[in-house]
Amino acid sequence: MNAPAFNLVEDPWIRVRLLDGTSTDVSLRELFHRSSEIRRIAGELPTQDFAVLRIALAVMYRSLDSDDDLAAIWDSGTLPLDRIDAYLEKWHDRFDLFHPVHPFMQVAGLESTSGETKPLGILIPDSPGPDSLFTMRRDVTDLSYAEAARWLVHCQAYDFDGIKSGAVDDPRTKGGKGYPVGVGWAGWLGGLYLDGDDLRQTLLHNWVPSNDAGLRGRDKALWELDPLTPEPRSSTADPVGPAGLFTWPIRHIRLFAADGHVQRVLVCVGDPVAKASQFKVEPMTSWRYSEPQTKKEKSANPLHMPRAHDFSRAMWRGLASLLPDPAPKHDPKGVRLAHPSRIVELLAVRVSRHEVPNRLIGVVSVGVEYGPQMSTYSEIFTDSLRLHPAAAVATGSARTCIIDAVKRADDAVTALSRLAGDLAIADGGDRAAAADEARRSAYTALDHEFRRWVVLVDGERDTDALSRAWFGMARDAIASVADQLLDSATPRSRAVRIVDGRTVSAGSAANWFRYNLLQHLPDDRKDVS
Repeated sequence: MNAPAFNLVEDPWIRVRLLDGTSTDVSLRELFHRSSEIRRIAGELPTQDFAVLRIALAVMYRSLDSDDDLAAIWDSGTLPLDRIDAYLEKWHDRFDLFHPVHPFMQVAGLESTSGETKPLGILIPDSPGPDSLFTMRRDVTDLSYAEAARWLVHCQAYDFDGIKSGAVDDPRTKGGKGYPVGVGWAGWLGGLYLDGDDLRQTLLHNWVPSNDAGLRGRDKALWELDPLTPEPRSSTADPVGPAGLFTWPIRHIRLFAADGHVQRVLVCVGDPVAKASQFKVEPMTSWRYSEPQTKKEKSANPLHMPRAHDFSRAMWRGLASLLPDPAPKHDPKGVRLAHPSRIVELLAVRVSRHEVPNRLIGVVSVGVEYGPQMSTYSEIFTDSLRLHPAAAVATGSARTCIIDAVKRADDAVTALSRLAGDLAIADGGDRAAAADEARRSAYTALDHEFRRWVVLVDGERDTDALSRAWFGMARDAIASVADQLLDSATPRSRAVRIVDGRTVSAGSAANWFRYNLLQHLPDDRKDVS
């Protein structure tokens, strides 16, 4: 029987959506050659898309150079395909999914101490929730080579923690088990990427090479290093740049193929990644200072950790932490508490240098929430927002206008939630539950309005007029929710009650709300469309 053959450089495996709306699979080489025809990578999950995008970016980090003229590349309408092709040709064999010595992102000949392999479901996130972004796949019995390649990349990026199969010849194996070394690196991130009009633009926006030539030389992708073995690599393999980090083998994996499909898999613990040491390496997440981690590591320098996404909020509500801050906060010791992602930070710089055009761009967030002990997938999160690059200018009026709009919306929602709570008290009900429900309704009403408004904030329009326009849009949305609450108020709630020493009734609550709504969102609108 012939050995299975599938090379990621030549064979189609990356699922994409073209500009005409159709979907197809492309090889890694074709991904670059057709990047101007491709709208985006569009696999089974947003986390899979993020992981595959980072494989493509790793190729760019290793084949291109920071000295390249980004403006010239952008204006050319294509990528530097000669250098990308030369790089892929040099490392062609390392992209063989079933190579007998160095299978792509796997360990050749990997065996468990029990001799057992696992069903393919352990590669694929699943969730029993009816509203989840992904569906149950535990019953999958085989995968095409293309599907298996996508889920392999996803597993190395996001695999959950917990006990794995113990590998033969891994000194860490105890009692036939491999003990936890952490989730995949991307699982720690509040992942972010900039989304251009086509994949070529997306790749260029998210390619942020270091100016340190020495670092670039040391930053190697996994396929450029010695083949993996069951043993953990030495500390000299720690990532020094994005190419190494984007291809980090958190798991030792082996795919088992038969009859033209992958039918079984072995997933063992791989190389742990020092999650507190990647601040200067990882460009696709925001960061927060961690005093506990700094103390734990006994670090002389402050350690920053990836800022995870808040799954309870739409991305626009967290723009203050996503966009560069003109006056970043520091702790009493002078340690800066937060940093934006490098890709967002550089966006405004590149526009000011005329390296990329000053036009609307998407910002996409991707993240995973894990279950107890991070040993299961709980939820996958994605959101996106279109902004003008002017929003990323820390000292610019556009950023100030946007952050003020979010804060005023938050304050107005707080006023609404108090109205709902007071109406519930006046009716003898549950204040907290009513306030929470009103808050959810308000943000749902505001979500579409904010996304419609923020695309107008381009750094050129009058921000005072833009703010007035937002006040009107937000006020109308919140007032509509308030009207529904008041219309449904019971006769009992209209009676005056004394609660915790203050007078509460539907009438007094409504008056208080209307006053505060106008304090946060003054009634002085102007059309700026």
